[in-house]
Amino acid sequence: MTSYKISGAGDIDPTEGLIIATHPAQPGTFIVYASKKQVLERAPVVLWGVDQYGCAVPITMNGPWDEASSPNGFVLHPTGDCSRYDSNWPDVSTALADLLPSDN
Repeated sequence: MTSYKISGAGDIDPTEGLIIATHPAQPGTFIVYASKKQVLERAPVVLWGVDQYGCAVPITMNGPWDEASSPNGFVLHPTGDCSRYDSNWPDVSTALADLLPSDN
């Protein structure tokens, strides 16, 4: 009988980071990475995933977005508003001002 288990994966928790469903993202949805009040990079979101906790997870061609590893990142929606798991902003400028407060 064929086994589909990954060799040597005995210590991996199969529920950690599990995406249980996906749906295509609207064109114009991006993950924005920012620094010093400017946009450094925009990665197109190709899918929205639903994780094991019921949270929406944006997915790019590089895989699911890990908000924790990207403290200055957020999702730019086609409508122009922006969000993270814990915050929403009406536009990119407001998101940048909130995430990257001035040093003054």
